[in-house]
Amino acid sequence: MVCDSGVFFAMKDFFNSPAHTVGSTELRLDFNQDYALRAVHSNGLMVSMFETPTQQRPLSNLYLRRYLKNGFEVTPLLFFGDSVETFKLDGGAIGWKTQTQHVEAYVSLHTNGNAYFYDVELRNTSDFDLQYDLIFGQDVALADEGAVKTNEAYCCQYLDHQVFDTDSAGYTVCSRQNLPQSTGNPLIQIGALSSVTGYSTDCFQFFGTECKFTGEAQALQKPCLDNQKYQFEMGYIALQTQDRTLTGGESHQVTFYGLVLPDCPEANVEEPIPLEEIKSIRSASVPSWKNAQVLSPLKAEYPKLVNGEALTDKEITDLFGSIQLFPETRNGQLLSFFGNRSQYVTLAEKERYMERATGHVIASGNNVDCQNPIMSASHYIFGVFNSQLTLGNTSFNKLLGVTRNALNQFTNSGQRIHIREDGVLKTLAMPSAYEVGTNYSRWVYKYRGGYLDIRSFSSVDHPMIQLDIELVGLDTALDLEISHQLIFGNNEAESAVSVLADGNQFHVHGDNALIAASTPELAFTVLASSALSKYALVCDNGSVSSLVLKGRVTNKASISFGGRMSEVDTRGQTLDFDSEATSGYDRMRGLTNQFHLDIAKEKQNSQKLNQTMHWFTHNALVHYATPHGLEQYSGAAWGTRDVSQGPFELFMSLQKFDKAREVLEIIYSHQYQETGTWPQWFMFDNYAHIQQEEAHGDIVVWPLKALADYIVATGDTSLLVEPLPYTLAHSDFSLSEIKPTLLEHVERQIQHIEDNLVPGTWLSSYGDGDWDDTLQPANQSLRENMVSGWTIPLTLQALKTMLKALPIEHVEIRERILTLATNMEQDFNRYLIKDGVVAGFIHFDREENGEVRDIEYLLHPSDKKTGIQFRLLPASRSIISETFEPEMAAAQMASIKDKLLFPDGVRLMDQMAEYKAGKQTYFKRAELAACLGREVGLQYCHAHIRFIEALCKLGDAEAVYENLYKILPIGIESAVPNAELRQSNAYFSSSDGKFHDRYQAYQGFDLLKQGKVNVKGGWRIYSSGPGIYINQLISNVLGIRFEDGNVLLDPVIAKEIGTVSLRFQLNNCPVDITIKPESGEFTPKSIELNGNALPFTVSSNRYRTGGAVINKTELLLDKESNQLVIRL
Repeated sequence: MVCDSGVFFAMKDFFNSPAHTVGSTELRLDFNQDYALRAVHSNGLMVSMFETPTQQRPLSNLYLRRYLKNGFEVTPLLFFGDSVETFKLDGGAIGWKTQTQHVEAYVSLHTNGNAYFYDVELRNTSDFDLQYDLIFGQDVALADEGAVKTNEAYCCQYLDHQVFDTDSAGYTVCSRQNLPQSTGNPLIQIGALSSVTGYSTDCFQFFGTECKFTGEAQALQKPCLDNQKYQFEMGYIALQTQDRTLTGGESHQVTFYGLVLPDCPEANVEEPIPLEEIKSIRSASVPSWKNAQVLSPLKAEYPKLVNGEALTDKEITDLFGSIQLFPETRNGQLLSFFGNRSQYVTLAEKERYMERATGHVIASGNNVDCQNPIMSASHYIFGVFNSQLTLGNTSFNKLLGVTRNALNQFTNSGQRIHIREDGVLKTLAMPSAYEVGTNYSRWVYKYRGGYLDIRSFSSVDHPMIQLDIELVGLDTALDLEISHQLIFGNNEAESAVSVLADGNQFHVHGDNALIAASTPELAFTVLASSALSKYALVCDNGSVSSLVLKGRVTNKASISFGGRMSEVDTRGQTLDFDSEATSGYDRMRGLTNQFHLDIAKEKQNSQKLNQTMHWFTHNALVHYATPHGLEQYSGAAWGTRDVSQGPFELFMSLQKFDKAREVLEIIYSHQYQETGTWPQWFMFDNYAHIQQEEAHGDIVVWPLKALADYIVATGDTSLLVEPLPYTLAHSDFSLSEIKPTLLEHVERQIQHIEDNLVPGTWLSSYGDGDWDDTLQPANQSLRENMVSGWTIPLTLQALKTMLKALPIEHVEIRERILTLATNMEQDFNRYLIKDGVVAGFIHFDREENGEVRDIEYLLHPSDKKTGIQFRLLPASRSIISETFEPEMAAAQMASIKDKLLFPDGVRLMDQMAEYKAGKQTYFKRAELAACLGREVGLQYCHAHIRFIEALCKLGDAEAVYENLYKILPIGIESAVPNAELRQSNAYFSSSDGKFHDRYQAYQGFDLLKQGKVNVKGGWRIYSSGPGIYINQLISNVLGIRFEDGNVLLDPVIAKEIGTVSLRFQLNNCPVDITIKPESGEFTPKSIELNGNALPFTVSSNRYRTGGAVINKTELLLDKESNQLVIRL
């Protein structure tokens, strides 16, 4: 049903209901109303990566390429195009006939069991020779539908492609999903029954970054496909046939196929299914065109893309100001820069160099409290003005859908702006420039002699988001159509969405069981300005899938989003951009205590850190309050380990101790009463019953460490008597009625640690893993009898800090903790350190009767099995926790620098886990991931930040400053010469070597260490890393910490960078701090406040002299202005 300004008329159902299906449960291909391929399914799996929305072009297609002197004439033979006719064939098959000036093509699609076939028959209808080839492409995810729709990129990271060059048919590709699915490890073999001479395996090879501008596949105008396997995040198998010449009237047949196996155990195949077997399967299902019935597909209107024209230098200055900090250029062309209020501007040209499209996450400014109803949205440079717009939970409470495609190949996602000119619909795609600020995005399209200036922004005080459109300098008005992909739930077509029009206000509700049970009051409004006076609703079976607002705009138009949740109702309200943008920036400055750094001999790096403080704080708040990212759009939960670090450390370092306490109270309320441990992750809002009960062995330690750090810093022991409920793991994760004190929670926590020691030792068992998610154990013996060399020093740090935190009257629990810590430290030195090197893991190999047969050392110089001899995390954490003896700490740090320090940061291990097509021996993800990304690539930025913490512990000031900038996206090439371009204001979670696959990376690891291989930025924003980095910068590099409410000053400043000046706040008072590295690089020798010397004591540090502790009674700060001078 479509309604336009109150006029209703009937229309075929579309979007959710396939119009036609070929095949059965074993293998099924679904088609939309326009008879474009919607998706490929097999036994509950999504074989394809995407479900193609109606009136969008599927990624999968078959292309006829006619060879010309200067390129190719390309004709798609499936699904769309004026020259394509669609037919229903016998046996449920479907066919397409394409007639061009020179060629007549018939394509039939049929299935037999678990295989599908595209039979192509071509006839040269001209009088001259025709040289041509065919290219077939199929997007692939090969995972359970829920997994694919949770994150397509993640599924593709584990999709192993093996390419075979066969004698009979050329290239054949076998793709196996290495992550276990409901059917096992499914595999698809894609090939042809005749010679294939070209192939590629990822969308970025076939479509290319230029697709963001054109919507077309770059590979179609290249002589040959890449013939290179690329294991990345958008699986796409493309095959190119041998070119052939047809004389006039001559015909030729080609068949492409895909065959799906529900389970391919052990690893990917070593050889493909024989061609004769494929031919036999096909021969039993070939359809006839004899009784073909013409079908009448819904006429799809595929919008053309409109890009902004390039801006002149003067136009850039006029639009964005004259200040351009950290400008990036290529070939003399400006690509991006920062403004004086931390705004980041990207020019369109930069997108041609990057796989990851520039994006942003905005949230209403009430996001300093995660319990507030927060409105959030994700933006992307290529004309996604709002997507994943949510109120509250960022997974389930969506109004608008997510942007699933990194190349902008589906232009219906989220909120889009279309221009109708001369009856043709055009979609705004790549702007001339894209600007992001704290709480807004701005797209500027230079167009028809003027500009479209578009801004999407959030309110500072209320859960609201608004889109403003302004036409500047255009001679004529524009007919605009703004589409909104309505979800009202988690995924597309899962809710029955209703829209009630009330003038220019549209009330959106949904029938969704999960929302009804958790947030029944949830509702949204979309309020359009008077310029957008018409509308249309696109419906499917009574559910609205899209709201389109229309109008002829001469000057300005706006659309505001409000909502109702809990006690908050912002429906029907509007915002002012200038006011909200200014307030958003000011609010951030206040949160960061007016942080401003000036380093005497490093002015550029000073600015870099100032910009980083702004944007990493933004990123950290996303992780805390609206958990999701640009690549990882799913989330909405706190990882117990992550929230105990990123958000907690952010608030502690910014002296927001009340917020840190709230975080601890929420965390401890999710402790399981039955076991004393925590879920791996949990949702913290109305959906708190959704969580992962199974957890890695270190999870139980992190809340204890955070609690101990909080009490030691603040002296707030009242938290120990705070009554807090448990979570009941065996009662649907509800909260317990009893509310024991937090100290009783700690006692239960200690009991869990004691109960999960490896038999015969005081060492915690590995359980389901530790921090490095790639090293999850492959079998039960490893879970129970393996020990992580990282978890033990972490536990020791938490236990010892808790001893400092607990008042002496708590004798019994203090004795338990002391006994546990003492014995655990002894066993750490006894078992985990061998030949002067800490092991990554040890495994107690046992007889059937439980007696220890042998102790196996893994990730250690004596390890003969994995090929990995040194692991970062045990060494760095043992230094941070002061577990090593001083001599060993120095030696292990030397080994880290020698073996693990690369130009782009420190690596997790000295060698990658060997990859064998998905075969699993010791660890899960390290041996299953086919893509070299995230932790698999070994440079995980979180670990590099902890490396900086270890350097500060040792007082290695020079190394601190050598490594401080390697993971900052701003001006990264000055710190990492082999870094590829990336979005400059977004934290990247990993630095990934630019290798095509795991095998190439394994062989080229030394080249990476030498800086001879480029590195790319990984997934963005959603990480505990930004909060941890801010904590390291403030608390350990600049050395501003607290101890029992007293200020502890312990900066680590290299002499070579000169005097460091910091504008900051202490105890809510403004302070100008000057740090002078004179006779040393750590440990203050004198401190003056407003010209007066301050007395202090020196804190303990096992490896060097410590920081200065100033008693709170001595630190008499003025409310208006203070000068604090620290001489090292």
